[in-house]
Amino acid sequence: MKRLLAVFLCLASSGFAALTKEQKIFDFTVLAQTFAANYGPYHWKVRALKYDAMDLKPWLAKVEATRNDIEFLEVLIDYVASLKDGHASLSFFGTFRATLGFTTDIYDGKVLIDSINRTTQPLSRFPAVVGDELVSFGGQPVGAVIDQLEKYQTVGNPRATRRLAANILTIRPQSLIPSAASVGDTVEVEVRRAESGELEKYTLPWTKTGIAFTDLGTVPVARDASKRGPRALEIQDDSLPAYMQPIAPLLTARLPRDPEGVLNYGAVAPIYGFPTGFRLRLAGGTDFFASGTYVVEGKTIGWIRIPSFQPPSAAAAIQIFEREMAFFQENTDGLVIDAMRNPGGSVAFVEALLQRVIPFPFRTLGFEIRATNSWAQSFASVLSSARQFGAEPWIVQHLENNYNDVLQANREGGTTGSLSLNSTGSLILLPSPLAYRKPLIALADDISASAGDFFPAVIQDNGRGKIVGYQTMGLGGNVVAYDGTVYSEVGARVTQSLMTRREPVVTAEFPTAAYVENIGVRPDIELDYMTRENLMNRGVPFVEAFTKIILQEISGN
Repeated sequence: MKRLLAVFLCLASSGFAALTKEQKIFDFTVLAQTFAANYGPYHWKVRALKYDAMDLKPWLAKVEATRNDIEFLEVLIDYVASLKDGHASLSFFGTFRATLGFTTDIYDGKVLIDSINRTTQPLSRFPAVVGDELVSFGGQPVGAVIDQLEKYQTVGNPRATRRLAANILTIRPQSLIPSAASVGDTVEVEVRRAESGELEKYTLPWTKTGIAFTDLGTVPVARDASKRGPRALEIQDDSLPAYMQPIAPLLTARLPRDPEGVLNYGAVAPIYGFPTGFRLRLAGGTDFFASGTYVVEGKTIGWIRIPSFQPPSAAAAIQIFEREMAFFQENTDGLVIDAMRNPGGSVAFVEALLQRVIPFPFRTLGFEIRATNSWAQSFASVLSSARQFGAEPWIVQHLENNYNDVLQANREGGTTGSLSLNSTGSLILLPSPLAYRKPLIALADDISASAGDFFPAVIQDNGRGKIVGYQTMGLGGNVVAYDGTVYSEVGARVTQSLMTRREPVVTAEFPTAAYVENIGVRPDIELDYMTRENLMNRGVPFVEAFTKIILQEISGN
């Protein structure tokens, strides 16, 4: 309430000044120190991207050159975006939002309209239709505008970055884009009509809601930054043993915010239509999953969608998933698991689902943690609690080994080895007795993120089934929220670890490494949903293609 009142007074009174140069420098330094103390992938970014986030001289020069608070916030965004890490992000307190009433994404390399709100943009004003191409925006080629927007949506995967930037062409929240309020009352867009090939220009009004901020106000007395630390845990997981609570913040592996304008992102319903003859079992509503079966060439195929790894109740969702696997084991010949457009969630929950689709002991992903004194204390608390709660001796031994690794890394000011973050303390997990044992494939795409990277990585590493789709987003760590600055009150989310795979991955773009960060999970079979044919036909070609693949897996070909 105090913050909202301050924003209101700032807007209502022309007497408030912007932050001073000294306050900007202080805030930037605080943000940089937060990353210096906690950012797990630091050495990987130096090695893979040739970017050193601790070289502050050029950034301080940019901060000093800013003429107002908005420019200062844009420098902060540039600094974090240079990490090319979708977990590392900033958030602002603005409620202002400008939208145009239609969404865009990149299909076959072109920016196409993929949904239109006809209440906001009636046919009489905007006769373009889904599937038409957006060619220019505000008098600039659309590609040039996407270039400018990429820094607000930078993630580990270049194609995903570009797609997410295309999504915010028509949606401008100030909580993401500090300069969002600078949009005019209207914008001119140029569209190539798919049916005729003709270029048409329209002048469309922005729909604006919320209150915009233009400066942050002057805070005359230095605020107390001595008690800054991680914010409250963002993801709750009621399936965790009580002794795991001290390290529960390390179990968040999720995009900081759901992308704007991505169709069916994190939704129970898939982006594509169901096959002919599909019989629903779980169908949304109060169901966390969607599931069902269909018959092709005499084979019964099971299908289940995992919209995210952040259910309202992990314990309840695990029971439902296990029940579905038991049904599929008795009634299907093969299984399709859809983890596309998945923002991630809880590491513990994704491992629990993996234990129900991998019917043998398997190696999960480890985490190289940026060790700090607070995390050493947290691991010590886990170990102490496990002993108090009577955990089995082998579990206590694993947890003790993990604690010693964190303690040693903290003393040396570095990162740990590859540690398990599950309640057993082990990188080897045992299957559920009801695990699905028949052939399966898992669908993933370039906006399967974080725990959405984790799930297909483990399936692929352990040879459980083929990954079908597109290279995942490449967000390979856990994320923790901090108060990123003092005067400007910017929230920061910091990646504190690196997910580590079973074996190093060789790519043309990056050094060979066993990391998920930036590298992502490369599919065994590439199948790209992002085509105009799929957009216009509710994904029929995509469904036919993955159905053919699971039939081949069933037949053993």
